[in-house]
Amino acid sequence: MKKTTSAPEKKLKIVLVGNGPVGFKFCEKFVKYRLSKKYDLVVYGEEMYPAYDRINLTRFFAEPTAEKLMLAPAAWYAQHKIILKTGEQVIEINRLEKCIKTAKGAIEKYDKLILATGSSPFVPPIENKDLPGVFVYRTLNDLVAIKEYIRPQHKAVVAGGGILGLEAARALVNMGLQTSVVEIASHIMARQLDEEGAAILQHHLSKVSLQVYCNKQVQKVTGNEKAEAIVCADGTILPADVVVISAGIRPRDELARECGLTVGENGGIAVNNYNLTGDNNIYAIGECAFAAGKVWGLAAPCFEMAEVVAARLAKIYKVFLGNTFLITLKIMDARVISFGDALGTAPHAPLLYIDKNAGIYKRVNISPDGQYVLGGIMIGDTGGYSALFNLLRNKLKITTDISTLINPGLGGSQQRVIDLPDNAIICLCEGVTKGAIVADIRENGCTRLDEVKKGTNAGTGCESCTALLEEILAEMNTPH
Repeated sequence: MKKTTSAPEKKLKIVLVGNGPVGFKFCEKFVKYRLSKKYDLVVYGEEMYPAYDRINLTRFFAEPTAEKLMLAPAAWYAQHKIILKTGEQVIEINRLEKCIKTAKGAIEKYDKLILATGSSPFVPPIENKDLPGVFVYRTLNDLVAIKEYIRPQHKAVVAGGGILGLEAARALVNMGLQTSVVEIASHIMARQLDEEGAAILQHHLSKVSLQVYCNKQVQKVTGNEKAEAIVCADGTILPADVVVISAGIRPRDELARECGLTVGENGGIAVNNYNLTGDNNIYAIGECAFAAGKVWGLAAPCFEMAEVVAARLAKIYKVFLGNTFLITLKIMDARVISFGDALGTAPHAPLLYIDKNAGIYKRVNISPDGQYVLGGIMIGDTGGYSALFNLLRNKLKITTDISTLINPGLGGSQQRVIDLPDNAIICLCEGVTKGAIVADIRENGCTRLDEVKKGTNAGTGCESCTALLEEILAEMNTPH
């Protein structure tokens, strides 16, 4: 008798709407979990570019080529049998027919739909905000428009003193523009820094002639045919040939709203702890999602969502926990770190070290029983932060005199990363443990950071663990 062979099982189709960093992270996980054995993946992106690095967007001003920011070339998608459709906006979801429709009229069926639509800039009701010379600061196209418009003699005002606003101000200063920042709150980076820390940072900014005006709200832009000045609600007038609005973000949840999916009270597509919406065939990840009670605007937790969904599709049952808050950035020449409960909502006096002359501010918040690190702020001198952050996210007890956690004269934090248990997570985005990193360095003789990143995939997401990787690498390569 002839043997009969059964027909290969028909693949299901995943449609991913959104080709930003979070969408790309899902594509990487799609490859990691070998989901192509069961699924075809089609990716839709509004912009003409493949996914690019929004975290380091200001690099574009120094090296004005889109390729420098690309997370992967178009060929990478083809290599992994992922169909990438750029420059095509999805405008409708038909949940009954399980398909999406694009602005070009294309219809695409799906078995599973993943929404990674990200966020859009929040633009306050500023009068004359449509005048030439007024910009938002969010996409590569925004940066191209700003770069083409500005001239060396221009004066610039950035409306918003948060992280992205200060990044925009840095870029404008580096391009030679006299720049001011106007912030509605009492101090800059109000969500990440306390007033004392913000004052130290503002002192650093003044050294590069960046003027900061707090407790002021931009009310209107003045000018006949183009921007010439801004007027604040209190009557303050600042000359401004260029106005960059960076007043926060709003989740892009309009597709979900229009097809009847539940959204959070203040926006964001409501999902459960594995990022599934109220529709069993639709997931939401990244800044568009309302997960674990909030909308997340940081890279690490957004990347964690991509991991959770990809793992679920591979029948590995992970849940979204919301990785511990961490921001590391360099504004002008000042290093700034804010992590965990940075502002100290727990009822316990923080540990403080302040050197105004040196521009150093350190704050560590500890639990009421004095046993655990809850969060902190470091400006100017960020030595020892990596060990403090690991005490926090691995929920390790403080084993030294708490004064050594913050006082540089006492040697800073005594908890070395190399002494953490092997199962301690070093890279939040990729879930890479200390043991895996040590094993890779030992087995492959790694001496450079890029070798460790390539071998373990650690540090390839938001890059906040880079200092930890460098510390482990240095320790492993130091003769004992």
